[in-house]
Amino acid sequence: MNFKFIFMSIMILGLIVNTASFSDLAFADKPEKNEIKAQKQTAKQEREEARETAKQEREEARETAKQERGDIREFEDSVVITSSSSSSVEKTTICHIPPGNPDNAHTITVGGPAVRAHEAHGDYIEGSCEDEDFNPEDYESKKESRSSESENKESKALDRAQRLIEKLEQKITDLEDRLQKLLAKYESGEYYGNISEGDSEINTFEISLDGTATSIYDDSVTQDMLGKLFMENQVTKQDTTKFKITSGEIEIGGDIYDVAFGKARLSSSGTSGEENSLVIVMQTIDSLDNENTVKMTLGFTTSIEGEFGNPSEEFEILDNSRISEQWFLDGSGELDLKS
Repeated sequence: MNFKFIFMSIMILGLIVNTASFSDLAFADKPEKNEIKAQKQTAKQEREEARETAKQEREEARETAKQERGDIREFEDSVVITSSSSSSVEKTTICHIPPGNPDNAHTITVGGPAVRAHEAHGDYIEGSCEDEDFNPEDYESKKESRSSESENKESKALDRAQRLIEKLEQKITDLEDRLQKLLAKYESGEYYGNISEGDSEINTFEISLDGTATSIYDDSVTQDMLGKLFMENQVTKQDTTKFKITSGEIEIGGDIYDVAFGKARLSSSGTSGEENSLVIVMQTIDSLDNENTVKMTLGFTTSIEGEFGNPSEEFEILDNSRISEQWFLDGSGELDLKS
């Protein structure tokens, strides 16, 4: 019984001590939290004061810069500069005349660089509006005269542009007419000439091209040139043979010129420019769907006699070979009998 009482007493005493300890800890945390809160409040006040100080400094800097640059104020379409720190800039007193309202002319002072602009739109720059030589109505009439001259120049420019457009349209019309006639000749067979007594045996020939293309307008601009052309014989005579260009393409710097149709004439005799040469005329369509005329003369390195193309015939692309008004062609190649 005494043992149980003693044990219970010890337990109650321990509970009282622990309660006191937790209470001390709670009271101990409170001052620490209050101190942190006070520090946060102080930091907030310091930030606000810093922002306010920075704001005042920016405003003072703007005011200083404004005073250094001078006050710029706009009055209608003029700019008046009044700057105490720009004393080195020459000032001119002029009479500003508002457009369409000469009765409201008034005197202003502008910097030297602005005088010419004011003069250009009709202001009186010889002095103030009170000068005896100044007459608002005279200056308004001068403005109207300058405006009329400007309108005349604009009208003339529009007329020139219209004439240029008409010329371009006429060129397009002429080109379309030429193409229509060319196509009509091709469809009727007139393009190839008289072939009523054509060859009974038709062979196919392949022409391989390898060389360079030089811009007609700038000889410093060159591109690689490759090509394949196919043709068939139509009429063979003693010294000449006529061919039909059936297909092919020429590639210049990545641009493709597809052959639509064409013709060629082989001469084994004649003057030095025609002997042992093949003259080709073709209509091609480029990558932009533009029609281009190709004219080439191929000069063979050996005399052409009898059946040619087997073995291969080597040639040089002669001077004045070209694609429309774009490229001069230069190079060499081979002609082969395919069938």
